Amino acid sequence: MINLIKNENMKIFKRKRTWIMVGVMVVFIFIQFLNVKLSSQVNYGDDWKTSLIEENALLQVEKESLKLPIEKMENEKKLLLNNYYIDSNIKPTNNAWFFTIGQSTNFLIAISILTLIIAGEIVASEFQSGTIKFLLTRTATRTQIYFSKYISTLLFGFFLIMITFLLSILFSGILLGFDGINGEYLFVKDHVVQKTSILQALIGSLLFKIPYLIIVATLAFMISAAFKSSTFSIVFSLLVAISGFVMSISLKGFSWTKYFIFSHTDLSSFVYDNPPVEGMTFVFSILFILIHIFIMHGIAYPIFVKKDVA
Repeated sequence: MINLIKNENMKIFKRKRTWIMVGVMVVFIFIQFLNVKLSSQVNYGDDWKTSLIEENALLQVEKESLKLPIEKMENEKKLLLNNYYIDSNIKPTNNAWFFTIGQSTNFLIAISILTLIIAGEIVASEFQSGTIKFLLTRTATRTQIYFSKYISTLLFGFFLIMITFLLSILFSGILLGFDGINGEYLFVKDHVVQKTSILQALIGSLLFKIPYLIIVATLAFMISAAFKSSTFSIVFSLLVAISGFVMSISLKGFSWTKYFIFSHTDLSSFVYDNPPVEGMTFVFSILFILIHIFIMHGIAYPIFVKKDVA
């Protein structure tokens, strides 16, 4: 099994398009930080308390007209943070590392899309090219082949996460400065302003979003294993991944989304925010994710082991 995984990893990283995708990811990360470097940032002056009080007054007025739960949540968070700054006599600053943490979602989406592409072709392309016959003539079973390909797909995604984490620190430090990396990250949880270290928040912001990558990669892998079209697998999975993410953000707070898988794929809300739906727990989300993974494999695996290779 280990040798099969090594072989699959070699095939993934041997392809030129794999390194092209990695290069695109590197450029994407660099552009995000370069854009912040070149953009004008709003800084509070000496009368920052007055500015925050005026901002709070506008937020209170705006609060009355808000309809969506996500809008109300963001409004409350901004009010609580502003009041914290005022009460603690702390002037708000533009810490570049706050931006780095905030960009973790965009980075994970990009990583997931690239992993999805690998997952969408890793099985289907073998059937299209006929190379699956060579794999099956070896001593490895179809079960071993199936799971070695799935594990290799996830390892590729984890590789991209590691690269993204290191490049985020490097580019943020070079372009925006390393000042503030030892500072505190403020967030609102349970209607109270709390804080943690910048580095811990940065690591957590990436790791707690890994379930999104696993779900979309598993979906693409399921379709790739069940059908012989890598194009269909990639396009369909991409549409589901993007629409699912958008819906999870825009519909956050509605009770029925408790049973929507993409509402569970960002576990950072249990640590640095409030759950997407009141009453939702970390354990429930983990179980919900695992159930979906088992269901997808329950569909793909039987089809793969019985599929005709002629």
